[in-house]
Amino acid sequence: MSFNRIDSVNGDSIEIRLRQLGASKIQKVQGCLYFIKFILDDDFEVMYTYNINAKNKYFLQRIEPYPIPNGTFSTEVKIVDFIKKDIAKFRKGIKSEHFDDFLEATAQANKFVRQLDDFYLNYQVEEDSLVSDSLGQINTTIDNLNKRLESLINHSKKID
Repeated sequence: MSFNRIDSVNGDSIEIRLRQLGASKIQKVQGCLYFIKFILDDDFEVMYTYNINAKNKYFLQRIEPYPIPNGTFSTEVKIVDFIKKDIAKFRKGIKSEHFDDFLEATAQANKFVRQLDDFYLNYQVEEDSLVSDSLGQINTTIDNLNKRLESLINHSKKID
């Protein structure tokens, strides 16, 4: 059995299980999932993944050094152009004295999102004042952090 046939069988098996779970729509898309890795100065890695969706658009996501969706692109050329510019920005960013702080901040933000998701989906979230007060404080703190970041952005010169 060829490798592609094994993938097809595994995909069919997953599809059946997802339908049994009540998936409302499963759409097979012909194409592949791609992973692209760049090794920059000091062995710093930047990695992307993209796939082609059902509308023949390319969904791109940076997965290293931190995950962030980069959007949907209409052509391969636009993906390459985006990655080229992104890599150039990382090459500049690596040289900043604040780069490690930036990476730590993104790691902490991602950790927070994972913990919040874990809390809500895996623990009994009671309707009580502790939960309400805590979530209210979290939302206020995040709002303040967003305002602080906006202030930093407004204070700083934008690069091309």
